[in-house]
Amino acid sequence: MIVGSRGLLAAFALLLAAAAPLSAQQKFGYVDSRRIMQEIPGRAQAEAALRGEIDKLGAREKKMVDSLNVMMNAFERDSAKLTQPERVTRFTVLQQYDAQYRDTLEALQAEAQQLQQEALAPLFDQVRIALEDIRMAEGFAMIFDVGAQVNPIVAMDKNLDLSDRVIARIRTMPAATRTPAARPTATPAPKPAGPVTQPAGVGRKP
Repeated sequence: MIVGSRGLLAAFALLLAAAAPLSAQQKFGYVDSRRIMQEIPGRAQAEAALRGEIDKLGAREKKMVDSLNVMMNAFERDSAKLTQPERVTRFTVLQQYDAQYRDTLEALQAEAQQLQQEALAPLFDQVRIALEDIRMAEGFAMIFDVGAQVNPIVAMDKNLDLSDRVIARIRTMPAATRTPAARPTATPAPKPAGPVTQPAGVGRKP
């Protein structure tokens, strides 16, 4: 259900480029955002906390899937003895519950994305601050990210790699803390009003 972390490194494109006034002798450096994110202090704790919250969302989704499966199984069991009006009524109930499930699933996915952004935002802030500190202290005109998805650099002097210095600077910072944003809670689906059978066109959920 969770949206994967794909695109997180791309966010560094906005964080890692810092320009200074041009001078006769410009000084450039680069970092590898992939390595920084692997070694940054606090990432394991942030990911562990995120997994716990995502697991809670998964449990809410599973509960709805189980209810939907129960309703469809009941429809299969009772189909032969249902009258046409009864079949239509229970099919309508099942359709309504299936629509509610899809709406709730979309809300849960959006909440998972928000949780992921909140968990990693403090780490991104630390990287940004460390980069700016090093850039200003050592007079770099610009710092590139060779770990970005689109990397125009094909050759480089490894002595210019500032990744170790960024990681060392982050280790001196206070632990990153997360400030959750207010999020609307997904509306729970109503309890089914009785057993229903599986209509045509509605597939079994995993």
